[in-house]
Amino acid sequence: MDPTFDASIYVRAPIINIANGVTLANALVAACPEAAPENVAKACTKLKAAGEAGQKALTARRRENGALSEDDVRVLDREADGSFGALRMRLIATSMLPETRFPQARRAGELVQELFGDDGLSFLTTEYAAQNTVMASIVAHIEEAGLKPEIDALAGPEFLEQIGNVLPRYDAMVKDKLQREAAATSNLATYVRAIQSAIVNYATKVAAMVDEDEPETVEAVRKALRPLDAHREASARRAQGSAKGEATSDATAAPPATGAGAHGAGEPTAPV
Repeated sequence: MDPTFDASIYVRAPIINIANGVTLANALVAACPEAAPENVAKACTKLKAAGEAGQKALTARRRENGALSEDDVRVLDREADGSFGALRMRLIATSMLPETRFPQARRAGELVQELFGDDGLSFLTTEYAAQNTVMASIVAHIEEAGLKPEIDALAGPEFLEQIGNVLPRYDAMVKDKLQREAAATSNLATYVRAIQSAIVNYATKVAAMVDEDEPETVEAVRKALRPLDAHREASARRAQGSAKGEATSDATAAPPATGAGAHGAGEPTAPV
């Protein structure tokens, strides 16, 4: 057996998500030796099937996500942002009136602080679920403290009426989005594990093709398993780049956005 060939690095399950798992499966299938033994060919067929199933699942997930139109989500988010922003601006505008002539100005200023605090509208820049929680807490405080009559008198009843209209729709959107993502993540994890298992099965059988009396078999096996080498090296580069990014992030990070209506770059993704 060639001492430079280490089969153990090929028979461990690679760390993959659904997208690069499908890519890796396809690359291994394409690199399968033409005159492979029957057991290797059978394992290759199973790997191809696992990759195709993963591709179909990924396509279905994207189609399902499309059922909840991102354009509709953004429109609803802007409506919610505008509704809470309008109430705050209305109260601020009232608070700017001279208190000597308009005694309600002082109370309007107090309500701005009571409802929105020092952070103002910064919650409108957070991801949808976090924004939903803060908006719901503001409405709950208004109800529990019995502030509705005061706010209606100071700002007009239209503002809380609009918030009461948009908040249930926003809450339903967030719950629907979270449920879809959780179901899709769980579903795709099954396909990821299937691809990993098929890769290990295939790689184990390919590695067994190495014959210590036939040195040329080492090169043939290495060629067949080269996609695993490339995947491992790419993962190492990404990990190294991530570590460098973390080391410099404090010095280079831009300050967070503070304007209403802006959201983060999206939800974190799980390796599925």
